[in-house]
Amino acid sequence: MGEPHVVSALREKRGEISGAILELEKRMSQHRADLVHLDATLRLFAPELEPESIAPKKPPARRSHYFASGELARRCLEALRMAEGRVVAAEEIAVAALRDKGLDPEDRKTRSDFIQRVLNTLTALKGKGTVEKIGNGLGARWRLPAEPADHAA
Repeated sequence: MGEPHVVSALREKRGEISGAILELEKRMSQHRADLVHLDATLRLFAPELEPESIAPKKPPARRSHYFASGELARRCLEALRMAEGRVVAAEEIAVAALRDKGLDPEDRKTRSDFIQRVLNTLTALKGKGTVEKIGNGLGARWRLPAEPADHAA
């Protein structure tokens, strides 16, 4: 048999994962039961409606315990203001936030989470017309919209 401490750690990890699976299966079972009851109620109020035709919705992203409400939008806008017209990558904003929070920018999992949250925030701000996106994919950069030209002569 292999190293006792390795085997022990692997057994412990397997127990954690199988426990998590059991908990998720219980939650799924409860959600399925809730869905059956909801479908029956829908049929009472709208017999012509096929509940299966209703597209599933992705649950909202969990809030990050790293940022207060609205903090990330403020950080993004401040970073773009400080850039003074220069285009900025979401990763630059995320790395600055990591450092400000005293976190390790080299921690790939946290860095990836921060980058995704910054991208989601910038995309929401773009939808409001508050920021502009330049390019697509990994090369995408962001900036504040150019000041509207003064048409009063």
